[in-house]
Amino acid sequence: MKHTPLRSQAALAVLALFATAAVLTGATYAWFTLSTNTNVEPMQGSVSKGDVNLMIAATENGDYDVKTALTRRDTCEELLPLSTADLLTFYAATAQTKEGISVLYTEVTDRADTQLLHGEAYLKAQYADADVFFDRSQLKFEGSAQLLSALRLGMKITGAADGEHTYFFKLDDVGGAGGAAQDTTGAGNSVVSAVSSSGGATFVPDPAEGLAPYCAEGAENTDPTPGEKPLCRLTEGTPAKIEIWLYMEGCDENCLTEAAANNLGFNLAFAGVGTEDTGG
Repeated sequence: MKHTPLRSQAALAVLALFATAAVLTGATYAWFTLSTNTNVEPMQGSVSKGDVNLMIAATENGDYDVKTALTRRDTCEELLPLSTADLLTFYAATAQTKEGISVLYTEVTDRADTQLLHGEAYLKAQYADADVFFDRSQLKFEGSAQLLSALRLGMKITGAADGEHTYFFKLDDVGGAGGAAQDTTGAGNSVVSAVSSSGGATFVPDPAEGLAPYCAEGAENTDPTPGEKPLCRLTEGTPAKIEIWLYMEGCDENCLTEAAANNLGFNLAFAGVGTEDTGG
């Protein structure tokens, strides 16, 4: 495979999350109030013969253009700490010791969409097949170091040429999230809740990774260098669904009350890099 120049960027969502100062009595968690502003304003790059154009739409059969709206699948008004290992089953801590260590977790899958941001949009490549990366020049997460360190971005991609993908991303490497306070509040550090063989909650290694390897790098309005790992590959003209979850990982050692009373804004952006078979 060889890459042709990157020519298109698309931003999936521009959202504002407004944090309340309220804190759960006796616990180490905070919750957040979401705004309803979910307008999407993707950025379109220049298009020339032989290059790829990455377009976006709210629905699979919708109008693909440079502007759409994120289709919300949640009914969230307060962002509450949750934990998941697969974006299918969600758990929440329901009992803690006086030291703030969670000792009981309950499945809350049936109401998870009242406690996290969940939405989707569709990407489509025009003129050529494309590898899809985050567009680092447009990717922005702005909030306190504590809040960013506690958040997770979950993503599922379906309909891509190279199959289905599930990702968990930490936001520590964007927006200057270093220096956040840490404390053990659960079974241990770097674990998340998962379904056990008996149907209850157990703990597995945190699957979240950094965003950097999946980012195309370069200045705004230039042709960025493809990242180390594409998020997916698109067949020209065939849409792929990008489904996202934004939530506070309740098992994260950064998920403390210090994350309360903060604002968060983010711009989730993608870039398409054209591909060409070379027979190698």
